Amino acid sequence: MTFDPRHLMPVRTSSRIARRTRALIGLALVTGVVGAEPVVAQPVSSNDFTMFYLVGSDTLGIEQVAISASAWTGDLQMRGQPRMRWTQSLNEPDGTSTLTIDAWRPGAAATEAPMQRLTLRTRGDSAYVFATPADGAPLGAPVATLPARRGGAWLVNQSLSHSAWLAHRTARAGRDTAWVMLASGAQLFPGAFAANGDTLSLTIAGVESQYLLGNDGTPRSVRVPSQRFSGIVVRGSVARAPDALRISYDAPAGAPYTAEHVRIATPMGHELAATLTRPRTTTRVPLVITISGSGAQERDEAIPGVEGYRPFREIADTLGRRGVAVLRFDDRGTGESGGTHRGATSRDFADDVRALVAWARTRDDLDGDHIMLLGHSEGGLIAPLVAADDTRLAGIALLAGPAYTGAQIVAFQQRSAIRESYPSAFASVRDSMFRAAQQQVDSLARSDAWMREFLSYDPLPTIARVDVPVLILQGEKDMQVTPEQADTLAAALRRGGNSRVTMHRLRTTNHLFQRDPSGTPGGYGALPDRRVTRETLGLVTDWVLERIAP
Repeated sequence: MTFDPRHLMPVRTSSRIARRTRALIGLALVTGVVGAEPVVAQPVSSNDFTMFYLVGSDTLGIEQVAISASAWTGDLQMRGQPRMRWTQSLNEPDGTSTLTIDAWRPGAAATEAPMQRLTLRTRGDSAYVFATPADGAPLGAPVATLPARRGGAWLVNQSLSHSAWLAHRTARAGRDTAWVMLASGAQLFPGAFAANGDTLSLTIAGVESQYLLGNDGTPRSVRVPSQRFSGIVVRGSVARAPDALRISYDAPAGAPYTAEHVRIATPMGHELAATLTRPRTTTRVPLVITISGSGAQERDEAIPGVEGYRPFREIADTLGRRGVAVLRFDDRGTGESGGTHRGATSRDFADDVRALVAWARTRDDLDGDHIMLLGHSEGGLIAPLVAADDTRLAGIALLAGPAYTGAQIVAFQQRSAIRESYPSAFASVRDSMFRAAQQQVDSLARSDAWMREFLSYDPLPTIARVDVPVLILQGEKDMQVTPEQADTLAAALRRGGNSRVTMHRLRTTNHLFQRDPSGTPGGYGALPDRRVTRETLGLVTDWVLERIAP
């Protein structure tokens, strides 16, 4: 998936600070380091390589890396996400580290030019972000200047190859600690290294990555044991986008419903790609529209590194077998949808949902008076924005919907991550780390519209205006949107005069509505069963059927 700062936040895993800090979905799956020394020259291999990204036997992505005397370049395609290419410069004598990232629009042809270029630099104790069209235009002034660490470098969050390069670089500098500056999200994290023969390990935010490197510093394999995630290296080049990366949204064989793939125009000028699962009947049927959490998400709300987790597909299948249609869609600028995700705010995403509701009401085979919204994480913030002004909706379901401002949520997540990664550190040291992380968030908010709105937005005034039936589901082990926020949402609804509120707090259930004894985001991928719990699906189904009962 294309990394987005929100990925480290609870409102839309694994988690704009690490898919923008709105990743109510967890910490970044792939982590790496920012070294504390100037860039060190490395032996250069004459052999390029290809990295396959696997969870178990499931191929999630493919990355081709070309190595020269002056740079490493990686061309990365993750399943369901736009293509990206990064170039890491080497051997810069003034201690500057330059990383360039090109991004393509969703669905771009292999020969199409990239849509945008980010140039990321470090100098001294500052990090700089430049954004330009990918046409060789001058950089101009940086769009953001961030506090960093002297001698630091950027990390391509999504790339196992780039994080392996940084791990090798830090080891050659003789260090066992380093700093991580996320290229997508620009958040600074401390990392701890250990070497065991030809294997290096990096631990950040409680998640350990292990790198088996050759003598030339290129990776042979990478593992993230807690998430069952691995990168396997093949020397030379292979096809860039094999069939294994293509996602099928078709209905399963023998299903009592059909799957229609549609493109829906919005008043904002872009189209949204979606799948409508509809029971095999000639009568008009009720509809549930799913709304994903923070970051750029495809229609199943799958999380790379959490094998088998496709919550919206499970919900569509469950409801489809009970006579209810489900419309699930790729976020704007993601998967097969048009538009641009970067820079859009929660209010912009609410406009997308309004366009989907309007489209559904034009369909003769859908019951326009029985349309419900189901939002997870940030989706639980977006659904009330729509419902507050659309009393024709039959109801909204909020799964781990936030009740606090983004500033409160981010602060909690930052402190939790620091405490988990450094349990034995002095309180004063952890406080220093927290203040540095807060500075990164404040700096990012000055240049990122989504982050700026998220940090200040209070969901409760909008919730108080919602007058349609509301289902609130909350995991008791949620470490991204804390459990008591469900009670706060329910109280705000009732104070606003809405008595049609149903709330359940689910024991031993995490932010992803998986069965989980701890709820730690870094452990999502290692759970024995990574699917949505049967209890969650049952409660959603019962509530939806109650809404459409005569």
